[in-house]
Amino acid sequence: MLKQRILTALVLIPLVVASLLWLPTSLLVFLFGAIIGLAGWEWLTMIGVAGCQRYFALAGLLLVYLFGIWLNFSGSALLVGGVFWLLVAGFVIKYAHIVLPSKIMQLLRRPREGILMAGLVLVPFGWTALLLHGHSDLGGKQLLFVLVLVWLADTGGYFAGKRWGRQKLATAISPNKTWQGVQGGLVLGGVWALLAYSVGWSGSIGFIPWLLLSVLTLLWSVVGDLFESVFKRAHDIKDSGNLLPGHGGILDRIDSLTAAVPIFVVGVYLLGALGAHAGGF
Repeated sequence: MLKQRILTALVLIPLVVASLLWLPTSLLVFLFGAIIGLAGWEWLTMIGVAGCQRYFALAGLLLVYLFGIWLNFSGSALLVGGVFWLLVAGFVIKYAHIVLPSKIMQLLRRPREGILMAGLVLVPFGWTALLLHGHSDLGGKQLLFVLVLVWLADTGGYFAGKRWGRQKLATAISPNKTWQGVQGGLVLGGVWALLAYSVGWSGSIGFIPWLLLSVLTLLWSVVGDLFESVFKRAHDIKDSGNLLPGHGGILDRIDSLTAAVPIFVVGVYLLGALGAHAGGF
């Protein structure tokens, strides 16, 4: 399993880095469309949508994503992404140690609500990633910064949790996660944030706001991870898929990013650092 994880990472990481740094935003539209399509397929499978309904739902998801770009829904991307993940954070905090009521579990298992949630999770993720990437010459680097920030936090959280984990983070959602793991992720992510700032990736954002934004992004990445776990628990599955050897499905790899990217981009916008292209993709 570990060997598969390492080999998959060695193949994917250079491709991701090269794409974000060297491809124009106009081509990344298709890359993120593919990611949303694959993750959407896994989500629909996970919630039990099958047959023609799955194809229609996936087509609708991708059409919303593409029409949003065509009609320049950048403001909607920021509003929907920011508000949705604020609400999800409240939900996760409330039910972190409380078994979900049967009514909520039933709601999570219903296909119509599951499809709506797929759209709210995946589409703003794609929109805000493209908005960030296209806003300036630093956009690709800042998007890469968020991805590496979350990946390092996951790594730091895993090893810190294994070594020092005692206090459970969310016993009713993901029993293996601990507050010590979160702290380990914050430490490793903080080192990366300092390094990125030192090489100028923060752009016009000052030192303290950059660190605070990085911390908030990391905390919301945990929220994204826990929110997918809620759906997995509701449908009694472990992994969203098996497309990536040793890593599970696409959704398992981007669950933290679906929250982290919108929150980071909203923060950049509120700090006035989206530049001249803040009005569009």
